[in-house]
Amino acid sequence: MAIKMEGVKEISNITEIRSIKQVWMEQPDSFPVFLEENQELFPRIGERQKKENQALAEEFSKRMQKKVRQRPKDGLREQWEKELEKEMEEEAAEFLGREKIVCLEKRMSREVLEAFKRETKHFIRRVRKFDDTLDGGQIWQAMRNYLIYAMIVEMQGERQNVRNPILAYSLLYPYTDNYIDDARISLKEKERYNSMIGKKLRGKEAMPETPLEEKTCMLLDMIMESYEGEAKKRVSETLLHLLQAQKYSIRQLEEGVKEDEVLEISIWKGSTSVLADYLLAAPDWEGDEEGFYLKLGFILQLVDDLQDMEEDSKKGSHTWMTEVRGRELEERVNHLLWFTWNIISGFEPKNPDLKPFVLENCVKIILLSAAANGKYFTKDYLKALEPYLPFSQEYINKGKKYM
Repeated sequence: MAIKMEGVKEISNITEIRSIKQVWMEQPDSFPVFLEENQELFPRIGERQKKENQALAEEFSKRMQKKVRQRPKDGLREQWEKELEKEMEEEAAEFLGREKIVCLEKRMSREVLEAFKRETKHFIRRVRKFDDTLDGGQIWQAMRNYLIYAMIVEMQGERQNVRNPILAYSLLYPYTDNYIDDARISLKEKERYNSMIGKKLRGKEAMPETPLEEKTCMLLDMIMESYEGEAKKRVSETLLHLLQAQKYSIRQLEEGVKEDEVLEISIWKGSTSVLADYLLAAPDWEGDEEGFYLKLGFILQLVDDLQDMEEDSKKGSHTWMTEVRGRELEERVNHLLWFTWNIISGFEPKNPDLKPFVLENCVKIILLSAAANGKYFTKDYLKALEPYLPFSQEYINKGKKYM
């Protein structure tokens, strides 16, 4: 079920994009009554619990900020980082035992939770070993992709393992995204960089000219050297499709881009990104599973667009969420909530244990993202969302940093 790409001008003719778009258009845009109908997953959160959540979030946020400010600049840095890692592990254990925001200990078995702890720690160590110049934001950017992969691994009934392909694929995000988004870099340089990646993925000789390009080539080698034959071809084709989708998304900065095209770009870019995670996570690839992960990728792309509304609006980027305001925006968020509910609840993974957690938290992230951009929504809509939020709207308005 690989995406067949006939050229960027024919994006609307790509079979999988048409299929996902059709399912999307069939969803209602009314307020999601499934929230009220499924209180085990989406309980109403009272004022007292919200205050407890807020106090806990602030407490641990301040603790972490204090530790980071104590970072030495001299030769003691390595020892400090080891001590910090141990302290943060202890802090995380305490937080998980007390938090009722994500409910990790309620939704995950002890074995799965330990696997997430162990492998995320391993992931961070490998990231630092590969490039110790990456800052916390860049590491988190890579970590976000790893966590998507890890959830797929668990739903596939496999064991988490920070293998070279997923480490490299996750690290490509802070390198490629930040480079492409950097306004100081000329379009010509960006095109040359993308061309180099394309050559590498096609198995042709690529000549890196900068440290960034050398690291990018190393990461691509780490992915492709792990596969042979048809599997290698499939993975390289998927990464090429993602490269093309990212290049085509430049259209979102143009004034004349049409709404329909914006939607198709979101489908293409998001679906291909998570399809790559699935290919790296699953030992055997199945059409039904691929179809689900393509749709999940589209969901996560729209979640990103919702979270980044303000930033995208400022830089003139046209996304599915920046094009409308008020009631129309609320209908689009409702649409996304229904799509998320119907797609995830209708999927039967090999290991269903993690599915409720994935469903609950995808919905929660959408609700929180809407609340965090409250100035674009009506007061009535925010009031309707608030019972399902772990924090009060007033608290969220004060600053997104505790989210």
